[in-house]
Amino acid sequence: MNKQWFEPLPEQCPPNDAQQCIGNYYRIANGNPAQSEDFFSQRKLRPNNIFMGVDECVARAISLFSDKQEVEKRLKLPKFKHATIAIVKLMPKDGMIKKTFGPAHYSWWRTKDFDVSQAKIIG
Repeated sequence: MNKQWFEPLPEQCPPNDAQQCIGNYYRIANGNPAQSEDFFSQRKLRPNNIFMGVDECVARAISLFSDKQEVEKRLKLPKFKHATIAIVKLMPKDGMIKKTFGPAHYSWWRTKDFDVSQAKIIG
């Protein structure tokens, strides 16, 4: 299946060990309802930043969590003072995903087929 990515990706991205999306994940969101901007990569949000220790492929991924408690911990940080939690049900058409970084953290490469309106704010 030839996926159309939401944003340009570098060569070999997503990586070969990424999996097709399937299942429910949590995302920190600013909008209620969630907006497309709540599902932008760090690269799209900060195009000129240098992300030390993070390869460009991961910089163009979106952080998701498989455990709601891990998201709740991050909401205690000052930068997320007014943020909420969105739950998204991802299907293979929505892109590729890979377990990265700490507990319950995943990197998601979003396709243009992802329907933002299905994201539900739950907290």
